[in-house]
Amino acid sequence: MKPFIALLSVGCVGFMALQGCAGAEYSGDAEDVGSEQSAVASSCYSNTGVHTTKAALAVAMATELGRWSPLTDLEWVNDRMVLKSGVSCVRNSCKQTKAILGQIDFTPDQSVFSAQGFRTDLFASIDRQKNLIADLTRNHPELLPPAHKLTPVGSMTLTGACGPHFIFQVDNPNGTALTSTQAGLMSNTLCFYGQNTSGTNCGSNNFIGFTKTQTNCPAGRVCVAIDPDDGDSGTGTTTSAGSAPTYTLNRLWDPPGLKLNSQCIKTSGPAGTMQSKCATNPSTCGYLYCM
Repeated sequence: MKPFIALLSVGCVGFMALQGCAGAEYSGDAEDVGSEQSAVASSCYSNTGVHTTKAALAVAMATELGRWSPLTDLEWVNDRMVLKSGVSCVRNSCKQTKAILGQIDFTPDQSVFSAQGFRTDLFASIDRQKNLIADLTRNHPELLPPAHKLTPVGSMTLTGACGPHFIFQVDNPNGTALTSTQAGLMSNTLCFYGQNTSGTNCGSNNFIGFTKTQTNCPAGRVCVAIDPDDGDSGTGTTTSAGSAPTYTLNRLWDPPGLKLNSQCIKTSGPAGTMQSKCATNPSTCGYLYCM
């Protein structure tokens, strides 16, 4: 099992027939994607980091809040998307969720990650989620996503996917199991993160790759999975023998600070060391940056 600290993601683009893409269901064993993944990856794009960051936010909220309920858990305050006061975090005091939302104030190379694009997209996305739920409530209440709780249980690699899917057991709030049909409706609570479903336009974030699965799922339960790659956790680095690592977006999610002052190479080429910006910019706490 990989740690649930993903910050970047890889997903499926227009490959509805492939396992791991939106709306599919997979119940087999994990597979080595090999060259097939490379071929699909050529169709994956990051929209200057916005889509990948939103997919990472979906994983963080599933893990730390135990649900996908952005209309319940998020609000817009002083031009910032933040967790609502009083929201209960079930893991990690929601540190990763807060850090990802804090990327609104992050200003790296705009060709790699656009903080303004992230801000604009979050603003539009919360309205998309509201509109979808309102439309389903009026016209198709049977398609509303169920109240639920999510528990991280594992990961798997799918043929045709651009990265490992992270798996969550999905239950009723009281702990009883959802049906497979109910679990499939969970895609309608992912509109905020960009998961399109039939007849919706939720931003076309192809890095989500929602699917139902029984892989690594406890007996008698149903599970759902989405597709972020842990590119910022430390495994998404590029190195050669004897060289320092280069981290995606020049940042690493490392709350314990284990890599503090370690050698790194910036994506632009120069050598640096891993440093914290937490003291001067609290929204970045939990990250180290190659500087």
